[in-house]
Amino acid sequence: MTSKLRRLTLSAMAAAALAAPFAAQLSAHADQPLKVGFLVKMPEQAWFINEQKAATALGQQDGFSVVNIGTPDGEKVLAAIDNLGAQGAKGFVICAPDVRLGPAIQARAKRYNMKFVTVDDQLVDSTGKPLANVPHLGMSAFKIGNQVGTAISEEMKRRGWKPEEVGALRITNYELPTAKLRTDGATQTLLAGGFKKENIFDAPQ
Repeated sequence: MTSKLRRLTLSAMAAAALAAPFAAQLSAHADQPLKVGFLVKMPEQAWFINEQKAATALGQQDGFSVVNIGTPDGEKVLAAIDNLGAQGAKGFVICAPDVRLGPAIQARAKRYNMKFVTVDDQLVDSTGKPLANVPHLGMSAFKIGNQVGTAISEEMKRRGWKPEEVGALRITNYELPTAKLRTDGATQTLLAGGFKKENIFDAPQ
């Protein structure tokens, strides 16, 4: 993905993530600025830095303020929601450090009557299913994995490597659905291209 396309994608994601859930508040509180949070699990990573920048720019354009907070663990997630509640924020966008925090995040948001939407990683409930009634915005991790598999297959052909002589490490996080979907997609495409199943070795993070 080119840097320009990445910026456009992030801007579109920020617009979709912020506009829909908080549209009612924007109109209902037109006389006072709307405040929303943007919580990310790895604030030092370029992807999340750009997401927060895109959200901030959108806020400046549309007349609301965005509070950007890094939340690398569950304790900081809940503290950030408390912080937003104290500031009078109406809601937040979140990419949580652990998708299993779903019920705790939902309960804490309810305490402050805040709406929230997830991006990138979808929160799950206690049974491992996607959290009900919580909007989620993210690119298809499985299709991204398909693209990775295609790129690997094409590079193997370019180098003249034979599938039966090549091995692959499937490095993934089985507790993070987004990560597993990516490696599942890559695996599917590799196998369809003639890669040997027995030559794929799991290396969980």
